[in-house]
Amino acid sequence: MTDSRYLRAHRGGSAAVALAAMVALASCGGAESSQESAETITLWQYYGDPSSPTGGPLYDFIDRYEQENDGVEVEVRFIPAADFDRTLLQAAAGGDLPDIALINAFDTAAMAEAGVLQDLSDRVTEWGEADAYLDTGWATTQVDGKTYGIPHVADAYAIYYNTAMFAEAGLQPPQTWDDMETVAAQLSDGSRAGLAVSGIEGVEGSTGLVIRMLAAGGEVDQPDSDAGREALEQFTTLTASGALSEGFLTWTEDDVKNQFAQSQAAMMINSATYVSILREESPDLQWDVALLPADEERLTYLSAENLTITTGSDDPDQAWDLIEFMQQPDQLAEYLPARNKLPARDDVPDTTDDPARAVFADQLAKAWAPQDTLATKSGEVFTFLQQALQAAVSGAATVDAAASQAQSDVDEALAQ
Repeated sequence: MTDSRYLRAHRGGSAAVALAAMVALASCGGAESSQESAETITLWQYYGDPSSPTGGPLYDFIDRYEQENDGVEVEVRFIPAADFDRTLLQAAAGGDLPDIALINAFDTAAMAEAGVLQDLSDRVTEWGEADAYLDTGWATTQVDGKTYGIPHVADAYAIYYNTAMFAEAGLQPPQTWDDMETVAAQLSDGSRAGLAVSGIEGVEGSTGLVIRMLAAGGEVDQPDSDAGREALEQFTTLTASGALSEGFLTWTEDDVKNQFAQSQAAMMINSATYVSILREESPDLQWDVALLPADEERLTYLSAENLTITTGSDDPDQAWDLIEFMQQPDQLAEYLPARNKLPARDDVPDTTDDPARAVFADQLAKAWAPQDTLATKSGEVFTFLQQALQAAVSGAATVDAAASQAQSDVDEALAQ
């Protein structure tokens, strides 16, 4: 029998495509009659395909559900993160939504307002487990007092540092952003940078700037402020000194991991996603994790996804059953370490005793997420921040001009 993970990875998003695939397999003798009668629900996600270190654990998780629920099949579709929201909105317009969408937590409010997501308030009240969730993550599911998602996992950003390089230089992880500038400069030698961080176009590339603004006590929707200009100025200085490669403006977080793994950077700002990946891919690399630098605050940027049921679901009851399964503490205790994520709820047993994950858990206690109007416009706002970062670092605009333009763009977006 054909492996179900292979089928889920290669099916299209529409029911017609899925049916055609099953008919084709049946004609070749590769499908069994039980597949035709199975109850099917669909789930879209942007973690990755079954062979990837970020996608594989999710497919394994779904496999466990199917094994415990005979007669239920879950079709999982992987859509790259850059295309996910657009694809979901196009599916809504075409009446071809999945049952479940695993979406970025910060997009939940916007998708709810766009009519893509079902109100889960009554289900959550009957379920009675809302109080188990961390406040910052749970807040991302709320729109006008209604619940439109369930936090799936949580993640935080911290500093990964090369312990061998630090020991050789007699240095300790930076405690403030002034320390970061000094330490990164000392650890850059022309062949390597002191720090790596993603600065790529779009939301992902704004993370470092957001973290720096939060450390200064700034508001993320106020780039033309002391905190905003200070953050832009520091990234410009780090790049000009060679402590941060100008190439960071084209790097994804995976690229940042590669720079660090190849000893091309002594430090990186990245999420807990890469703890196990580094251990598996670079077993000889000597590294550890430290909390982010603090000036006024030691805040991290919450990285999280929410499980949602769409307004196009053909079987919302079965979809909710899968969500409940995926949020059982004992199931999460097995899934989270494999996924390199942290629990979004406070009753998940720690089965790893992993010091690196413990640092991320400590950092997660000081996590920031956009709220209210900023939550529905966060994608636009973060994109404007990245544009300001790119303009200032590349020299296309002064820090003051970049901050001013970003503020104008942010204000216009929030006013709409």
